[in-house]
Formats: sequence, structure tokens, C-alpha cells
Amino acid sequence: MKIKLLASDIDGTLVNDEKEILEQTKQDLQLFMKRGGVFVLASGRPTHGIARYIEELELRRYGGYVISYNGARTFSVRIGELLSQKSISPEVYPAIFDAAEDLNLPLTAYSSHDVAVTEKANDDYFKMETTVNRLEIQRVRSLRETLTWPTPKFLITGTPDFLSDAEIKLRDRLKGLPVCVFRSEPFFLEITAIGCDKGTAILELAERLRIDRSETMACGDGFNDITMLRAAGIGVAMANAQTPAKNAADFITLSNNDNGICFALRKFA
Repeated sequence: MKIKLLASDIDGTLVNDEKEILEQTKQDLQLFMKRGGVFVLASGRPTHGIARYIEELELRRYGGYVISYNGARTFSVRIGELLSQKSISPEVYPAIFDAAEDLNLPLTAYSSHDVAVTEKANDDYFKMETTVNRLEIQRVRSLRETLTWPTPKFLITGTPDFLSDAEIKLRDRLKGLPVCVFRSEPFFLEITAIGCDKGTAILELAERLRIDRSETMACGDGFNDITMLRAAGIGVAMANAQTPAKNAADFITLSNNDNGICFALRKFA
């Protein structure tokens, strides 16, 4: 099968456990792009948190694409154009704020300039999120009063056990509203607009580029990668992937510390 579009998650997939792109992975991806392949960075990270890898892979030179905020934003790196944006409607904010207050969930929203805006979030997972993505933090007295713009997503951080229970309760509270509730990592619980996920974003981009679904491949490891693993022509889970991601994949490759993307790329493309 000839693969024309390859989409990859970042953490746990593109990068190793030290958040570095292995040299062989970089070389193979650039060769794929030199031969006409389309490479897409598809991440739950804010766009600002992806900048480092855009530079390392030279996506401006090769013409890659970025899907950030779990599918909320898609843009072309070469021309710097925002191709798609799906934000949560402010009309549903009151229900989200009410649920978060009742369940004691620390909400974080994001500005158009990727500033993390929060009232309560301050645990180690929140600090990891903002540090890794090099985000500016805006602490406000009341997120309910401050947030007047459409945010691409809400993030809730906490221990895996706490969020496992919170995910069920929050999904039940927001049932029927135009939002999706899911965990992108065991310690990240997210709320996005309905129809906003990596799988949908990849297929929309492929259609825009006139690439058939059968000519697409996606690599991932986390809960938020499941939609793109199912949507792509070939879904590839890393050896280190969460079990639900492995179950959604067509093929399981090597780990993120062993050039797993390269192994899949060489096998299918």
C-alpha cells in the first residue's frame, strides 16, 4: 500500500521518553517528505507547544501540517495559514462551570495566543503541561467571569484514579451538550467541541489535499489517538501504547524509544 499522508502524535510516539526525536526517526520522516509524502503532527498540545518539533523536522521547508488541541486547530506550516478551527461555544460554558464546581474539577482554558488561563489548577500535572509546552499562565479570580472567548478546549488535571471517576461523572453531567469528554492521558481530562478529534481532523485534511483515506496512516499511543487510529487507512499503535489504543490499531510497531514510527513507515510506505 502506498501511503501519501502520515499523521503522528508527539508524546509517546514521535519523541522518546526524554521528549527528543531520535535521529533515525528524523531522517526517515524527512525522506518521506522529500519523496512527496505529507507529514502531519497531530497532538493534544497547544500549537505553541509544537513549535520545537516543527523546527527540528523542518516542516516549513518540506510543507508539513499541524493539528493541535486534539483536532481543534489545523494549519499549514509552509504558508502559515489556519485551515480549520473548532472551538467550544460560550453558550455551553455555564453548564461546564457548574459541573466543574460541583465535582471540584480545576478547569484550564486557552486563549487565542495559547495562554493557559485558570482559576484553580496548580498540581504537578498542570505544571508539567505548562512547562513542557512553554506556556504563559494567566491566573484569574473567576474563570466564569473572565472567559468570554471561544476556547479550543478545557483541560482538567489530576491523578489517574481521580480522573477516572471524574470522567464518568462529567460526561454524565454534560450529556446532550455539543461537547466531547475524554482523557488524552491518564492524568489529563479534556473537553472539546463535538466532532473535534484527531480522526476527524485528519480525514478533513486528507480530503482537502485530495488524498484517499486508504492512502493515510496514523501513529499514536494514547487515549486521544484512538479516533485517528480508527479513521486512517492504517492505524499504528506504539509498543508502549495504552491498551485501548492498541485495540483500535491495525498494527503494533516498536516503542517510541526504538524508532517505532520508522519501523511502520518502512513496512507500509
